[in-house]
Amino acid sequence: MKTPTQVNEVAIVLPAYNEEQDLPKLLENIREKLARMPFAYNVIVVDDGSKDRTADIAREFAKTMPLKLVQHVVNKGLGEGVQTGLREGWLVGDVVIVMDADNSHDPVYIEEMVKKIRDGDADVVIASRFQPGSVVQGVPFFRQVLSWGCFLMMKTLLPYRNVRDYSTGFRAYRSLTLGRLIKNAGPQFLQESSFACMLELMLSLRWVGARAAEIPYTLRYDLKVGVSKMRIWRTIKRYFNVIGRYWAKDVLPQTQEPSLNELRTQLRA
Repeated sequence: MKTPTQVNEVAIVLPAYNEEQDLPKLLENIREKLARMPFAYNVIVVDDGSKDRTADIAREFAKTMPLKLVQHVVNKGLGEGVQTGLREGWLVGDVVIVMDADNSHDPVYIEEMVKKIRDGDADVVIASRFQPGSVVQGVPFFRQVLSWGCFLMMKTLLPYRNVRDYSTGFRAYRSLTLGRLIKNAGPQFLQESSFACMLELMLSLRWVGARAAEIPYTLRYDLKVGVSKMRIWRTIKRYFNVIGRYWAKDVLPQTQEPSLNELRTQLRA
């Protein structure tokens, strides 16, 4: 059943840790391409205890584009960065986009992702490496193996309709769906601090009955200048922990949803 969403504004969440080399290019790209899209936007940079100029760069760009900087005093990990950004983003945008801050994701795809939510086709839209027409450039072999392994594991153990890419960081979320997740799971809706948080977030959305869709895109890992923060073996171990937590969880029954403003009021009280 389609549930169209009026989209006047989107929030773009960028969890960032020591991204002074890549963040400026990404913000320039967002400023250029979002100006041509049929909705307003706000960028939320979550500086996760960076030791470089990440926060200073965000402050500089805030003078020329709609940008809010949120800072963690110490590094808490990707999961906390994503969680902080989503909690901030759903309060200001009708749709929340999460992108990697390392310039590997092109904001040109945001319009297509938002359209699927606006038209009622999905509650979460994934820029997927596993759709026909997708291109992956510059990703190390072991990272690709990990992504394929995650897909095959989930297809067998906890399949999610229309989902193939469980670990990508480039997604669009319907804010009303995020509000439903926070209402049912609480403000600390992610337990994982590692890169496994992206799998955990997908399984938590599956738990609340979110409808998913994917679009093809080009991942430009070759444009990334900074070093990767992912620890492969740690991530694999955490994947299994996440699956174990959601293995016996039944999908929540669907109930009539309040409006987005009503849900924001309830959860702020």
